Amino acid sequence: MGSSIKIHANPELLVWAREESGLTPEELAVKLHIPVDRFRQWENTGKNIPLGILKQVANFYKRQLAVFCLPTPPPKIKKPGDFRNLAKDQSGLSGEALLIVRRTSKYLKLAFELEGEEYWKTKYNWLNEADNLLTKKKNITDAEITGWLRNALGISLDQQKKFRSYEAAFKAWRNAVEKKLGIFVFQFPMPEGEMDGFSYAFEPPYAIVLNNTNNLPQRKIFTLFHELGHILKHQSGICFTDLYRENQLEMEYQCNDFAGKFLVPDNNVYPVDSVEELTKLSQTYKVSREVYLRRSFENELISKREFFNHLKTIREIAKTPKAKKEGFAVSPSVTSKSQRGEAFYNLVVDAAYNNRIDFSTATDVLNLKINSILNA
Repeated sequence: MGSSIKIHANPELLVWAREESGLTPEELAVKLHIPVDRFRQWENTGKNIPLGILKQVANFYKRQLAVFCLPTPPPKIKKPGDFRNLAKDQSGLSGEALLIVRRTSKYLKLAFELEGEEYWKTKYNWLNEADNLLTKKKNITDAEITGWLRNALGISLDQQKKFRSYEAAFKAWRNAVEKKLGIFVFQFPMPEGEMDGFSYAFEPPYAIVLNNTNNLPQRKIFTLFHELGHILKHQSGICFTDLYRENQLEMEYQCNDFAGKFLVPDNNVYPVDSVEELTKLSQTYKVSREVYLRRSFENELISKREFFNHLKTIREIAKTPKAKKEGFAVSPSVTSKSQRGEAFYNLVVDAAYNNRIDFSTATDVLNLKINSILNA
């Protein structure tokens, strides 16, 4: 039996893989139903680890078993800065979220290898234009910056108003960011309340990653542009985009301000006399009621008292349970494309068909069986 076979592993790799997973020795010991001292001994010596246990450890870390026998640990994955401003005892990321960070890094490395350095250098020429504008304007929230970005994305305010739904608006904005700016937009389920998303912009290509666990499309639209604000500032960061979070970092406030002003420019902000009117205006611009309410308050079109009264009402409405929609089966390929975005999905499928990568790599990064890719 596997449990009777003892394995010698590289102790440095054991520690490296655990730290990259975000788990502590105590948490691993609980999962493995063993004393923590025994697990610490394995990490110190790497000797006499039951094969069955090591397989479980590899599964918890989402790693291949062979990784524990490498001569030296690979470089640690670059992690975005944490802009959430949490209490010290709430800091850090869950194993699920760290896995998404690792996945993002892996996808971007593959995209870089497939297209090459010169392609991505050319694709990001727009960022040089943005840098030149920011050198003069100093602030991403300036109307000239948001206007320049709207032109770069090719979606006018009139077109924005004509989106038939929030879902259609999110899809259009996402596709524009991917096609016009070369920024991949991924969306994966992550623990609810841990983050709204993060920007990953260490070197081209860049990515914006959204948490799609119970997040409405209007919230994802706002988060998309919040994270784009960070990329304009050359920042990689993990974020909450709650407009009214206490003790919000200045950089988070500025990216929220940028997203709000981009989606609802100053000359399109009107006073709101009722929640019904607020709902109508927010639906027109395909933003949340909180976003439009904040824009009205920022422009001094409503009083502080009106602002907080409306805010209390719409947050109570948001808490009201909604009828669940009838579920229906979604094909694995649709799920894969929804999570990874059309740009990355199509890049990988085309590379597999043109023998630039093997189908094993394609099935791994797209989380699909080979038949799903062959029928794509």
